Amino acid sequence: MSIICIIPARGGSKGVKNKNLIKIGDFTLVERALFTAIGVSRLERIIVSSDSDEIIKLVNQYGEYAPFKRPPELATDEAGSLGVIQHALKWAESEDDKKYKYIVLLEPPCPFRLPEHVIQGLEIAVGNDVTSVMSLVEVGDHHPIRMKRMDNNGALTGFVMEEPDGLRRQDQEPAYIRNCAVSVLTRKNMKSNVLWGDKPFGFEMDNNLYSINIDNPLDVLTSNIFYNEMKLTQRLDKIEQIPYIN
Repeated sequence: MSIICIIPARGGSKGVKNKNLIKIGDFTLVERALFTAIGVSRLERIIVSSDSDEIIKLVNQYGEYAPFKRPPELATDEAGSLGVIQHALKWAESEDDKKYKYIVLLEPPCPFRLPEHVIQGLEIAVGNDVTSVMSLVEVGDHHPIRMKRMDNNGALTGFVMEEPDGLRRQDQEPAYIRNCAVSVLTRKNMKSNVLWGDKPFGFEMDNNLYSINIDNPLDVLTSNIFYNEMKLTQRLDKIEQIPYIN
């Protein structure tokens, strides 16, 4: 079963400058994504797709994981994930003279995940008739039933559903959101120019450990505080596995 991992890590970022090179603990976000991938033996090829010479140099000290420089047109704020994945997949299939059936996407802004989460996603993908698999966390206080639309006068209506009077949190039907830690996509979808397809599956990750997705400076601060707390309480094995690398 041919499986490739693609780690998209461009140099620029809107919310946080040079986001993929920000350190949480001793390692940058892109290194953390790479270490997760290295810990999954089922991956036949790992590619870091970047337009940044600094990122390329950083990851290639661990091996030839960034074998090309991403084209400028795929490194803008407007460039979507689909084109980046397709470009890396096309390069790898040409270079390796093979077709990869599954694509694992590991996005660096989600710093805390383990190889076992990737394996879990792959097992779901391989064992079921799915078009994709995504990792999820329960939303809790940000449940869609509590979301509102507000007009210019301040009048409120339910965004997706009306909230019953006195609804207790524990009575809400569980709802989940992608945490962007692990995505498993298919070559068939890539060739059809879609990411998730019409039959996506998901698996839940602990939102107390894996809900952080870095998008702004507050997320960076939160990540470091959380990391230091996990280190202080000797629980780092719950959120990171650093491989032995020559």
